[in-house]
Amino acid sequence: MNILLVSYALGRTLGGIETHAKILAKTLQGHGHRVVVACYGPGHERIGEELGIRTYGVTIRNSGDMAAIARLVHVIRTERIDVVIANSGREYWPCSVAAKLCGRRIFFIRHQTDRIRSTTRWLIAHHVEAVVAVSGAVRDVLLRDGVPAHKVVLIPNAVPLERFNPDRINAGDVRKELGIEPTDILIGTVVKLHTGKGILELLHAFTVLAERYPALKLLYVGDGPDRGLVEQEIAARNLWGRVMLAGPRNDIERMYAAMDIFVLASTCDEAFGMVLIEAMAMRKPVIGTMVGGIPSIVEDGVNGLLIAPGSVEALAAGLKRYLDDASFRESIARAGERMVKYSFSDRLLGDRFEQLLSGKGREPR
Repeated sequence: MNILLVSYALGRTLGGIETHAKILAKTLQGHGHRVVVACYGPGHERIGEELGIRTYGVTIRNSGDMAAIARLVHVIRTERIDVVIANSGREYWPCSVAAKLCGRRIFFIRHQTDRIRSTTRWLIAHHVEAVVAVSGAVRDVLLRDGVPAHKVVLIPNAVPLERFNPDRINAGDVRKELGIEPTDILIGTVVKLHTGKGILELLHAFTVLAERYPALKLLYVGDGPDRGLVEQEIAARNLWGRVMLAGPRNDIERMYAAMDIFVLASTCDEAFGMVLIEAMAMRKPVIGTMVGGIPSIVEDGVNGLLIAPGSVEALAAGLKRYLDDASFRESIARAGERMVKYSFSDRLLGDRFEQLLSGKGREPR
C-alpha cells in the first residue's frame, strides 16, 4: 500500500505530534508499506534523510489553502498514493479535498483534547474513513463533540523501543558529560518551557527539598517562551549549579538515561503525555499530574505516581516518597517499563494501524 502521511510541522518543530509522525512513518514502512511524507518545506529533506523515506515540502497556511491542495494532489498522483493520513488539525481540510479530488481514502489523527469545530465534525462524518484518537481523553472529547462513534478509533501513541532501550546507553557516561556525580540524585523533565507544563511548580518543589537532600539536582530538557522565567527563579533561589537547563536535544534517550526520577508536572491538558512513556521505557520512575490523558498512562502507586496539578506540596511529597525509598523507585520503574512494552510499543502501533488501514476492524487489538 502506498501511504501519504501529512504532518506539516514535522521538520519545523519537534513536539509530541511530530514525534508520533516519525514513529508512525517508520513503523508503517516496517510493515511493508511504501510511505511518503509531506511536511514543512525547508525541513523536509533532512526528515527524509533521517527516516529513509521520500518526502515532499508543503506549506499549509490555512484550511482553504488552494496552493497546498494543488501540491497534495500532485504528490498523490505522482506517487500513486492509496491512502492519505492527516496528522493534525491544520492538515484536515487540504488533505480531505486533495484525497476527494483523487478518489483516495482519508484518515485523520487527533492529538488534541480541545473541542473540534462543527465544520470538522461534518467533514469526519461525511468524508473521512476514520479518525484516530491517540488517547482515551481525546476519544472522549470527540464522542462528546458529536463525532459518530463508528468513526472513532483509539490507537495510543507509542515508543520506538529499539531507540528507548536503557540497556544500550551507558548512563554513567551521560551523567559525567552533564557534570552529575555518581552520588547525585537527578530529577529531570523533558518539556517545552512554558508555564502550562508545570515548570515553575517543579522548581518550587525542588526548592522545598533541596536543603534536606544536598545531593539532589534538577535537569530541564527543552526550550520555550518561558525559559527566562525559569532562569530568573533559579537565580533568585541561588540554585545555579544544582539546576541545569540543557536546551533542546536530539538525544533525549540519553537525557532520560542520566535521570533518576522523571516528572511531567503539567497544569494544562495533556492529550497523552508522550514523554512519560519514553521515560518509562527508559526504566525511570515517573510522576505525572491528573490532567488529560496522563491518568490513562500512570496508575498511581503501580507504575508511577499521580498528583494534583499545580500543587507544589503534592509534587514535593511525591518526590520525597521516591527519594526515601530506593526499592520503591526501582519497582515502579520496572513496572512502568513492562507496561510500555506491553501496551505502547511501536510494533503494536504498527499492528493497530495495519488493522485499521486494511479494513479488518475498527477496534485495535
